[in-house]
Amino acid sequence: MRRGAKVLVSWGSALALILAFTPAALISQAAAKGDLVGLVTEKDGSTPVAGAVVVVRNLTTGIVTEGARSDAKGAFSFPGLAPGLYALGVTSSRGSYNSQDFFGVSADKTARITVALESYDEAAAAAAAAVIKEQRDKGEAFIGRVVEYHPDAKEAEVLVEVGLIQDKDRIHVKGQVTDFYQDMSALRAYGARTKRVLSGYTALFHAVKPCQAGDFVYIVCKRGVPPFFLAPLGIAAIVAGYAPLSATYTEDVSQYKIKY
Repeated sequence: MRRGAKVLVSWGSALALILAFTPAALISQAAAKGDLVGLVTEKDGSTPVAGAVVVVRNLTTGIVTEGARSDAKGAFSFPGLAPGLYALGVTSSRGSYNSQDFFGVSADKTARITVALESYDEAAAAAAAAVIKEQRDKGEAFIGRVVEYHPDAKEAEVLVEVGLIQDKDRIHVKGQVTDFYQDMSALRAYGARTKRVLSGYTALFHAVKPCQAGDFVYIVCKRGVPPFFLAPLGIAAIVAGYAPLSATYTEDVSQYKIKY
């Protein structure tokens, strides 16, 4: 070839060369997608919610995808999603809802979920908005202090000073010698099991490690992922069609390569 001679390759030829030297299995794997179909319902899990928009975030890539409005039966669909772990949020004519759970999409398969919209009362909605804003700003939100630890029952009492604490929230308990994370479990208040406790009240929960009176308690972004909406009207609960992650989830969210 003469020095300075130019080699002209068309886009079609270049693509043919790439395909020729790329293993077929690798091409197939890269192109494989999965589908998501589901229903948006009222809190009861059966009454359809029409006109709701579901938004999903791939926790590996950080890509956010917005779906079309749900139909008269509450049905929605996302064709061609990349395989992976996803979080979701829902907007409706009444307001926005953040999910507290994840779901998975597999290649060449259709994931099916049902999302029930549970509205907060006015006080809880305002408290949730305050906590979520601090989560976004600082990564964690201070909500209160340990009042007492009961070693025999392995339970801790926490005075909720700001916002609210909810069952299954991920919390960070930190003090001079205490420093651990856990998912809130067996939350009790007012003498009975409860889903959430607002500021000004004491919450009792099972602690996975010992703690001390005076230790600070923070809410961590749910499993390390900030929610979609800063001022949610309530929770978009995935009530069917997904496998809970509690059996495999650990404190180290890096295993999921989550992007914010």
